[in-house]
Amino acid sequence: MKYRGLELYPFQAEAVRSVQAGDSVIVSAPTGAGKTIIAEYAIEQSLERGRRVLYTSPIKALSNQKYRDFKERYGDKVGIMTGDVTINGDAAILVMTTEIFRNTIFEDSSRLHGIDWLIFDEVHYLGDPDRGSVWEESIIFAPENVRFIALSATIGNLEQIRAWMEQVREVPVKLVHTDERPVPLHRWLYLPDSGLFEPRELKKRLAEAKEKLPPPSKGRRDRDRGRGRDGRGRRDDRGPRGAKGQPPRQGSDVLRRLVKENRYPILYFAFSRKKCESLARRYQRKLKLLSKEERRRVTQLFDELVERYEAGEHPACASLREAVSSGILYHHAGVLPIFKDIIERLFSTGLVKLLFATETFALGVNMPARCVVFDSLSKYNGVEMVPLTPLDYQQMAGRAGRQGIDPEGDVVGILDPRDDAKQIQETIFKKPGAVTSQFSLGYSTTLNLVKLLGEKVPDAVRRSFMAFQSGSAKKPLRDLENKLNVLADRGYLEGHELTGKGSFCTKINGFEIQLTELFWDGCFEDLDATQTAMLCAAIIHESRPRDSSVQLEINLVPEAIVKRARKRIREFRR
Repeated sequence: MKYRGLELYPFQAEAVRSVQAGDSVIVSAPTGAGKTIIAEYAIEQSLERGRRVLYTSPIKALSNQKYRDFKERYGDKVGIMTGDVTINGDAAILVMTTEIFRNTIFEDSSRLHGIDWLIFDEVHYLGDPDRGSVWEESIIFAPENVRFIALSATIGNLEQIRAWMEQVREVPVKLVHTDERPVPLHRWLYLPDSGLFEPRELKKRLAEAKEKLPPPSKGRRDRDRGRGRDGRGRRDDRGPRGAKGQPPRQGSDVLRRLVKENRYPILYFAFSRKKCESLARRYQRKLKLLSKEERRRVTQLFDELVERYEAGEHPACASLREAVSSGILYHHAGVLPIFKDIIERLFSTGLVKLLFATETFALGVNMPARCVVFDSLSKYNGVEMVPLTPLDYQQMAGRAGRQGIDPEGDVVGILDPRDDAKQIQETIFKKPGAVTSQFSLGYSTTLNLVKLLGEKVPDAVRRSFMAFQSGSAKKPLRDLENKLNVLADRGYLEGHELTGKGSFCTKINGFEIQLTELFWDGCFEDLDATQTAMLCAAIIHESRPRDSSVQLEINLVPEAIVKRARKRIREFRR
């Protein structure tokens, strides 16, 4: 089967035939295998019929990229809705984050009229602790006549997800799966004293590196360091020290070798924004990657994009332009959306040779590289250092190898001598496990369900993936009952209907109970805009571990208001 002059891979052809037959389908394939082409086929089929398509994704970066891609091909037929922006919200092809789609179902489902296909990108996010519940609610409450195309990485319980979707949607759902990558990956590991080596040498190289580590001295602090942790029990990721106490070489030598062998563009994953920025600045000084002609072309393109976005007056523009001329940049969620978009466009041209990025860059954003480097095969999860899961590794590693350009993709994992060989092998080679339901009814979701379903809310809980997996809705129904009782006691519900307070709460997304309680208590009535912003910031702020920022005491909010706010939130918790 051919599409747009391309010979489709067998899994693509099978999925397209399901779309032609009008069946909902789950398509599972490795990152970079070409799942998106099935969605594009469905889009064109729907446009021919005068129908609409909704494309949802887990993060804004992916939504923005899909919007750009579709906009270039379909022009004004494309719109986007994210938390930041709405453009052409009634378009035939509407791109959304999944969270915005879920909210739209609850708040204004009329905006979803005429939808033929609903495309869920990265549907394995059902198992994400923070976002999984949003995906379940989206699948359960999507308009009845909508057909699904669910795109997923390879996971261990696809058949279970297919069976649940088939039950909850009451329509046949096909499963198309492949483990093959069009561009094979060559996996490498790196230790400072060993250089690059293949995974089959891992045990030997790690054993040799461990022998060179200094023996742990007495005391808890040193014992913790010997286990890869500092004196406070946190992971000490600085690596082994040399005889004179010099820091390890870490990624310096491996990047120089990859550059020398022309294996760029290189995508280097570091699991903190600060690390991305510091590494980018270090190598902007050390490496000369662009020729004079390439520097001219990339800065010219940068200037054109800045003019298009009208961003030339921004104070960060000059320093970013200088960085662009080096061919080395960084990308993470803290970068302003306009500049993030510019960086993505520059990287896609191949003129940015080295990009330091956090893991969000791997979530469906179609920005392949010749080579992917992992700064570490473990990351901080908010509580402690944990190994990368096989799914995390495969999604990021899958960015290596460009179809039609590279014969293979290179993936390099930088190790610490204290890493565990068995765990590294599992991360690299073990197949991703089963996705587990993260269904959890928050107060705002519960109120929205009452607004949508009234007394039928328990039916929604019985249809959850959690109930399907466990074979029973005892537990989630009890949780629902507890939340309904609390909301009724606090004045959000009367019977099966929302009160004015409850209706107000449904208009807020995030910290909805705290903000509603303070609003209803009149805490905001005598505050100006700045004071209101400060009180809201105090509610949502979570200090980061090892946060060294200066704490400023600016008493702009009256102390009486602060005390009332604290009392009101404490009372709700009782």
